[in-house]
Amino acid sequence: MDLDIINKLAFDVAESVRRNEGETDEGVEFAVRYSGKNRIPPDFLLKIAKICDSKGMFREEYVFMKACALLAEGEQRIEAFFLSGVLAYFMGRKETAIQEFDEALKLDPGHVNSLCNQGVVLSELGRKSQAENRYLRALALDPGHVSTHCNYGNLFFELGKLHEAEREFRAVLELDPENANTRCNYASLLVELGRRKEAEEQFIYVLEQVPEHVSANYNYANFLKEEGKVEEAAIHYKEALKISPGHISALCNYGNLLSESGRTEEAAVQYRLILSLKPEDTDSRANYGQLLFELGRYQEAEVQYKKTLAIDPCHVPTLCNYGNLLKRLGMFRQAESMYREALELDPEDIKTRYSYSLFLFKLERFEEAKEQYIKAVSPGSSPVPY
Repeated sequence: MDLDIINKLAFDVAESVRRNEGETDEGVEFAVRYSGKNRIPPDFLLKIAKICDSKGMFREEYVFMKACALLAEGEQRIEAFFLSGVLAYFMGRKETAIQEFDEALKLDPGHVNSLCNQGVVLSELGRKSQAENRYLRALALDPGHVSTHCNYGNLFFELGKLHEAEREFRAVLELDPENANTRCNYASLLVELGRRKEAEEQFIYVLEQVPEHVSANYNYANFLKEEGKVEEAAIHYKEALKISPGHISALCNYGNLLSESGRTEEAAVQYRLILSLKPEDTDSRANYGQLLFELGRYQEAEVQYKKTLAIDPCHVPTLCNYGNLLKRLGMFRQAESMYREALELDPEDIKTRYSYSLFLFKLERFEEAKEQYIKAVSPGSSPVPY
């Protein structure tokens, strides 16, 4: 194969992707046309795709894989459409992924991997019944297909069908006892079922086999935090963050743990890191504002509360906390406005009811205060010490 021809193909595809800001249709059309004209075989396009994969050039990889699918025949064509679907999914193009899997299934209705992966995408798009249909079709063709059992279990878990989820997870672990991802999900399921001792055994088993498993470290940390084992929880949050420094949920929960443990300066560092990675994270910004309030840094706290409400004007915890701040500053009219707005949005919010009752008590509006306090501690609410 003439090297100049191949270099032009690779360069022009990369330039097309760059020029079109990541869009790939033009690149695919060019690759198909150019390959046909210069008699570049599908096998060679597949090799170029693999080179792109090794360099992290996923959009270019998709272009060559899709061109291969359009030019190839037989099993190679089916597999190329399937892999195009996988690449489209990882590029965030879920509808395109579904279409690619459909193409593979038109050629081979029994292509189990396409059915399984299409089920995953459909589930993420909220089309749960269609996802279940794909999983059932896949399992009818291959009852021992591990990935399908795993994903079907995840679907049941999301739908709250915990016993059905357990059935699927156990099927996976019988077929593949070392499947760390499924064992981690099974541990989380056992927590939901209230079988905490079994859950901990599963978390420990995963981490003994794969100490660097991010989800296992993160979920086990959450488990330990709930158990009141704060120091052990901190170890696993830190382990998760060592492996995945940008893990937002781990950063949030570790920051909350530090704050609850009185390690306020360390917590503040975590919250600032989260907000540098995800400025629109309302819960983290609200928690940071509350931490600043507790530290007596009222002006900084107000800045964070305002930013939170600019992102989400209906964020009830922040409306309540901002009311508390305004009360502390003696701005009673504005404080009451915050409490009332929070309660209009969520009349059942216990913290706001309780905070509003304290506010009214401070203003010597005793009957109103009593009314709000009774609502805060009414049946169905967790009693709050007055």
